Amino acid sequence: MILKPDSPLQMVFISRDEALGDEVMTRVVSEVVDSLDLESLYSRYSEGGRPFYDPAMMLGVLFFAYSDGKTSSREIARSIKYDIRYQYFTGSLRPDFRTINRFRQDNLDLLGGYFARIVAICQQAGLVDISMIAMDGTKMKASASRKRAIGKKELLKMIEEFRRRLTQDAALEEEAGGEALTQGQSEDTRWNTDLKGRLKEAIARVAAGVQKKVNLTDPDASFMKTSDGSIRPCYNSQVVVDKNQIIVAADVSDNSKDSLRFESLIEKTRDNVEGQVGKVLADGGFYSASNLKYAVAEGLDVYLPIGQVTGSQSPEFERESFVYDNDSDGYRCPAGEMLFHKHDLNENGVIIKVYGGSTKICRACCYKSKCTRNRYRTLRIPEVYDQILEMRRKLGSESGRQIYDKRKVMVEPVFANMKFNLGFWRFRLRTLARVKGEFSLMCIAHNLRKMAQYWSNGRPQITKMPIGRLLQLIFSMILEFWIKIINNIPHILRRHRYV
Repeated sequence: MILKPDSPLQMVFISRDEALGDEVMTRVVSEVVDSLDLESLYSRYSEGGRPFYDPAMMLGVLFFAYSDGKTSSREIARSIKYDIRYQYFTGSLRPDFRTINRFRQDNLDLLGGYFARIVAICQQAGLVDISMIAMDGTKMKASASRKRAIGKKELLKMIEEFRRRLTQDAALEEEAGGEALTQGQSEDTRWNTDLKGRLKEAIARVAAGVQKKVNLTDPDASFMKTSDGSIRPCYNSQVVVDKNQIIVAADVSDNSKDSLRFESLIEKTRDNVEGQVGKVLADGGFYSASNLKYAVAEGLDVYLPIGQVTGSQSPEFERESFVYDNDSDGYRCPAGEMLFHKHDLNENGVIIKVYGGSTKICRACCYKSKCTRNRYRTLRIPEVYDQILEMRRKLGSESGRQIYDKRKVMVEPVFANMKFNLGFWRFRLRTLARVKGEFSLMCIAHNLRKMAQYWSNGRPQITKMPIGRLLQLIFSMILEFWIKIINNIPHILRRHRYV
């Protein structure tokens, strides 16, 4: 048998580009980063002091790592040391996990703008089709344990316990002949200021009624029911995707109700993409009368399931069974009695007319047990009632069902890709502001993977690097070249015995 000779001691001279071979994902990330305007990122660094890693290089590493399913800074640092794909960005440099984590933490606020720019790049490459969009939300676990959630009474007890321990420590210090507290220095100033601030913030949240219980680890996280049926500290992550499963808008909320983010998601979509938004597909969690009113006012072709209003004990006495009488401005019930207009309500900008019957008539009605449990029957008719009936007719038709069935094949695989393929089941960062930045990073990773899939069908036309960034890169390379030459002059002179 003749074996091909090989040795790990053999020196190999090859460029990083040649070593990368046909790797697509790395090249996509590299070109996307080169096309971004990084002026705001570079402005955060000073030319004085110690040298720093190129922010464009660090951003490329971060984008590629999340696209590769690696979100831990330690894991990213390990991959830089051993993986040629990561070394394509870093070269001979080896940033450690602290540097990677610090770069991510310090620049989370810029990721939303980079996400919008990448969506624009996808649209320029012809990958975005907004003739139909779909939105959905999912509950993602926060970086906090549910055991750390406590109520107002427990918070006050914890504060008193800390104060008691500090008082005891001060007394023991004086008995031992140590230095007493300096004049004007209260025990509060010796308290752990970080924990003290978190406790005060938690008490304010509970007192304001924002949350019944607050998690001390991540006070912005709220208890939500997850897909496995458990109730944990979570954040509600929502996305809007196009027909090609490109995420065109994203948001994170500390409220479990998707309906509160419907309007903002539509506005974010309009800001991130060019052109007219077509059909909008959303599940029933995004429905509210105010959202339907907004969709009608904006001229949106919405497909939004609306649940039946449970106002009776029997289907034949639902709201649709009552007939409106224009002359008396009232509704006639199936038993032939009238419900007259009583008063109006304003709920989230939607006018609701309340109609009610008579206690005497409803009590004597033989259908009362099927109609209502209250003293008399009432109807709540929102100003968008006609649009509600039209929406039900649209979704009840054959064409409406076929269109709405496309929602699950458009948006559901996006969350499946994040959770199962990229392993993003929970957030690593804490507080709502940082979580929003981290989720923007995940959405960027998803879109970059979609771009890599389309790469083989035709190279995307990505806008080239801005001229300012290109000139800056060329200048830095020339400067580095001359610095190396100047540093080597003493060695050259010493070699020729001139010194």
